Amino acid sequence: MKRKLLGLFVASCLVGNVFAQESQETAAAPVAAEDTTASADAGLCHLSVGLKGGINVLKGSTSANSDFLGSDINPAFGGVVEYTFNPLWGLGVEYMYVMNNQVNFDAMSHDINLFSSFNLSNIVAKYRSSGLQKLNVYANAGLGVAIYKWEDYTGNWGAAKEDDGVRPMVLGGLNFEYNVTDFLAIGLEGQMRFKTRTVVPEGGRSNFGVNLGVRYMFGHENNVRNIALVDYEPKVEVPDLTPLLEEQKRQCAEMTSQLEEQIVNQNIAIRKLQDQVKMTQDSLDSHIRATREPVKYVPTKEEDEIIKTAFSQLEFETNKAIIKQSSFSSLDGLAQLLKSHPEWSVILKGYTDNTGNAAKNLQLSKDRAAAVKNYLIRKGVSAAHIQSFGYGSANPIASNATLAGRAKNRRVEIELFSK
Repeated sequence: MKRKLLGLFVASCLVGNVFAQESQETAAAPVAAEDTTASADAGLCHLSVGLKGGINVLKGSTSANSDFLGSDINPAFGGVVEYTFNPLWGLGVEYMYVMNNQVNFDAMSHDINLFSSFNLSNIVAKYRSSGLQKLNVYANAGLGVAIYKWEDYTGNWGAAKEDDGVRPMVLGGLNFEYNVTDFLAIGLEGQMRFKTRTVVPEGGRSNFGVNLGVRYMFGHENNVRNIALVDYEPKVEVPDLTPLLEEQKRQCAEMTSQLEEQIVNQNIAIRKLQDQVKMTQDSLDSHIRATREPVKYVPTKEEDEIIKTAFSQLEFETNKAIIKQSSFSSLDGLAQLLKSHPEWSVILKGYTDNTGNAAKNLQLSKDRAAAVKNYLIRKGVSAAHIQSFGYGSANPIASNATLAGRAKNRRVEIELFSK
């Protein structure tokens, strides 16, 4: 059997070489002018043959001799002929001679399959490096038949000493293959073959095999299995678009320059318009403030507390408009409040009691109100927002007949207005 397989392999190689040479000569011949639809794989060779062998494990057996170590492991060997259509997939025929010998019987099977082979490496990593392109992983799946024969040599099966037949089967596996040269590849394959019915007397119907293989590729460097997917796909001739791109670039630059000039001019016009709008708005605001009637402002509780503290602690030297130093801290708090509200207008009113000369009292009330005004201005309050007036002994708030009443009448009051 081994001699027959070896002879078949050598004959296939010779025939394939002749076929590959004829394909190359045909591809080298000039193509007619009207033939503009030459295929992407013109001049390429698609045929390859291989031999493989390894171990086979019978699964699903109900053998009572399971204590016999290794009784389910047997050798298997065979060959394959494959036609690879393109770097993604191909079709092939596989023959495997599988031994299923057990302790109680000898069994063998001729497994013949038609399978499809898919190059997972090219599907998943199309653009891998040239070195990795020599290593490929193939997924195989197919259908076939198992021509089996077994013989019981222990006498445990009575008159039924042997059996043979044909059973359908399903094939699946992975093949890791490396192209050593442009015509020779080596591979490691894991394979599962499942029979629809048992092919041995103790119930085994599925075989798992691990095989080492060698493959000969006809056409050598022109074989499809040596060509990367990116090199196999037809190249699209791209016309020289440089002149068109340069012209488009020139036109874009010209249009960009024009638009930039328009934007600059528009920005200048916008800024002028914004300045005019601001001037008009400022003029309108000034007019509104100038013509608006002032409204008396009612301080909040916190503001009123600051104002009351300032004027309750306000003291002057006797018969003079000089503020005592003890009043400075409370007036500083009032100044800070007025600075935080520049929208307020302030009126200060000075008063005296009715003792002494009325004319002198009137002037003293004006001077004391003005002294408070000047102090606040020195502390940062705008002078344009403060007015001061003196009213002498007018508008008393207490009786001038008592010392305490006259002290209350000597005062400076504040009024706040807002616009």
